[in-house]
Amino acid sequence: RERVREAVRSRGLADRVVRLEHVGSTAVPDLAAKDVVDLDVVVADGAVESVADALVAELGGTRYENDPTWNPVARRHAGQRFNDHVFAASSDGWKVSVATRDVLRARPDLREEYEALKRDLVADTDDLTEYSRGKTAFVERLLTVARESDDLTSEFRVPTR
Repeated sequence: RERVREAVRSRGLADRVVRLEHVGSTAVPDLAAKDVVDLDVVVADGAVESVADALVAELGGTRYENDPTWNPVARRHAGQRFNDHVFAASSDGWKVSVATRDVLRARPDLREEYEALKRDLVADTDDLTEYSRGKTAFVERLLTVARESDDLTSEFRVPTR
């Protein structure tokens, strides 16, 4: 987080960052995870490209231009892989990952079920797209749990997909 904050600050864009969230499996204690740290960098609308470019310029990596509300930056630091997902504040993408993380942190039963699903998917495929699609229905269940739990969604409305 500090490296990301400093990279954005050094490019004069610190005021464009709304929040930084450690998300994904590495953000959930006791959940098996790949060796990739996911960070959602939530920025003011219209600042996705400039913040993503600042991360690449200062920290290295590759920026992928998905759409105006989401540009992931894949990078490495000291052998560790990072996916910095730069989202516009109005995007639902970061809300999905934060809500998913929070449910998995709060519900050991769902965390165990999710881990088993991920292990089954990894055993069945090495295609990242297929692996991600295989998790979709379960993530939808997690979002339903989040919507029904006021303490998990007090900051924002959990999107429906």
